[in-house]
This record gives sequence, C-alpha cells and structure tokens, in this order.
Amino acid sequence: MKKIITMLLLVAMVLSLVACGSTPAAPSQSANPQPSTGASETPGTEERIEHGELNIKYPAIIDVDENIYAKKKYKIAYANWNDENSISIIVRDSVVDACNYYGVELMVFDNKQDPAQAMANADNAIQAGVDYYLNFNQDESINAAIAQKLEDNGIPMISIQTKARDGIDPEYHVNNERIGSICGELLANAAKEAWPNEKPILFIAGHPESGVNFITRANSAIAGVKSIMPDVEVFEISTDGSPEVTRQKTADFLTAHPEGKIMMWCHIDQNTMGMLASVRAAGREDDVIITSFGANPVVFTELQNPDSPIIGTVAQFSERFGWDLLPMVLKHLNDGVKPPIKTMPPLDIITKENLSTYYPDFK
Repeated sequence: MKKIITMLLLVAMVLSLVACGSTPAAPSQSANPQPSTGASETPGTEERIEHGELNIKYPAIIDVDENIYAKKKYKIAYANWNDENSISIIVRDSVVDACNYYGVELMVFDNKQDPAQAMANADNAIQAGVDYYLNFNQDESINAAIAQKLEDNGIPMISIQTKARDGIDPEYHVNNERIGSICGELLANAAKEAWPNEKPILFIAGHPESGVNFITRANSAIAGVKSIMPDVEVFEISTDGSPEVTRQKTADFLTAHPEGKIMMWCHIDQNTMGMLASVRAAGREDDVIITSFGANPVVFTELQNPDSPIIGTVAQFSERFGWDLLPMVLKHLNDGVKPPIKTMPPLDIITKENLSTYYPDFK
C-alpha cells in the first residue's frame, strides 16, 4: 500500500511541474513600447531645430547656409551700433531674420554709440544668461573690456566692424583700406574722363573722431586718387557724423573755392546727401563728382540720375551680415569650432550700371 501511495504522490508532483512550465510569460518591455520622444533619440541622429521660412529679398547679396542647424534652443544677444543709423538698422534686421530662420532666440540691444550704454548692455545680456554675444561698437577699448567680462562669464563674442582684444576675439569687419581705395580710384578715373584738361582738387569729408576704421577709409581714398593723380591738392574736414554739419562745411568750402573742378568723398551716404545739397544750392553740379560709402538706399535715386554728381557708393552689403554671423555662432555653440579671428564680407562699388543687379526691386 505504501508503495502505491508513494507512486501516486510522484505522479502528482510531475503533473504539477508540467503545469507550471506551461504558464504564459509576462509581457516584455519591447512588447509594450513607450511613446517616442522624437527623432533626436533614434540611434544615428542628433537633435536639431528645424529651419523657419526663408524669404531672401536680395539673392545676389545674401548667401544662406542651409546645411547648418541649431542643435538646441540657443539664446544670443546682438548689441547694435546705433538704432538711428540706417546701416546699423539694416545689419540689425539681417541678424533678426537669420535668427528667425535658424530658430535662435534673440535679445537686441542698442549701444547708441555710447561706451557706458555698451557696457550696460553686456551686463544685461550676462544677467539674462545668453549663450553668445554679437557686439557692434566702434570703441576698441570698450570692446576689449566687454569681451573680458563676457569671457569671465563663459560667453563667447564676435566683434563687428571694430576689433576687441587683438588676436583673441573673432572679428567680422569690412576691408576699410579697400573701401577708400575703390572710391578714390573711381573718382580719379571719372575726373580724367569728364575733365581731361582740368586739374581738379580733392575734398575729403571724414569722421576721424570715430576711430581707426574711419581714418583708414579717408586715408585710403586719398591714396586711391593719388595713385592716379599724384600731385592732387587735398582738403579735409570732419562731418562730426552729421548730415547738417556736412552740408554747412561743404557750403563753406564751395564758397572758398568758387571756381574749378572738385572730387569729393564722404565717409557715409547719409552725410553725402548733405554734401549734395550744398553742391546743388551753389549750382555747382557740373563742377563736382562724389563717391561715398554704405550703399544706402538714400543715394540710389541719385545713382539712377545721369546728371547727379554722385557716381558711386561702396557696398559692404549690410543685408548679409546676420546671415554670415549666425552660421559661425552655431558652429561654435554646436561643435566648439571657434570663428576665424578675421572674417570680411565682400565689397563692390554700386553705380548706375550694376545697381539693378544687386537691388533689382529698387524704383
């Protein structure tokens, strides 16, 4: 009997083990996946901010790098030279447009051509925790102090038009020497063609108080003329950065020189218009030719006028500044690739012959 009971117990145990082995397995994690959080978590891809809408008004001027993306939401600051200066406004707007396209948050400040304001703007940007600083300011010593303060807070900077710490901070600026040379050469060649039997004089309206960039442009304009007319007589004034001062000083110069032919150069287009007003008021349009800098729309109507004394303005193509700067900023923030110490945008002299190429919509 005991053997029979023992055998029955063994059979029951075996049947029980078989039943346990056939119990369905609990669902694995792969059988019940969690919701996906986006392409950035897929192996082999990286997070990026998609581009915004692209609407380029001047395709002959602006190059857009469509291959670069922000890898996360960055915040940068742009401190403008002066929101009342038309070139500065164009540069500022290009930065705004580029940030919108690349999906970058932007803080905009106005340096107001004031050293104290420029320093305060940098302090505010640091307080706001920006990732990058773009500084458009003409004072090298203030730029250097701003760059050091930003570095102390771990914020890189690109200095626009005027350098900061030489050899340390990346600079984005035009070739000031070439700007003056282009203007001077055009003046001298046009004068030789228009007045082959005359000996014109040269009137330079600069703004040396604003620093080395302005001094370099004026000196290079003189050198450009002298490369063609070595013995030219040169007269210089300062515009004080004002169209009205330019108008009055040009009027005084024309009164002191009532006869003869005059080549004129001005450091910025807005002040050139003050110069032109004096020339017309004196009835001296046939005695004067003018070149300038900026390619500001204020002079485009004059370039289209074959009887205007204004024959050309050098374009630094301010419309492209933001589109050049943002890819450098993103490469630095994304991958640690620091911008070159010096980057220069292209230049060209805008005349009636090529105005429509660069600015086709201007009427």
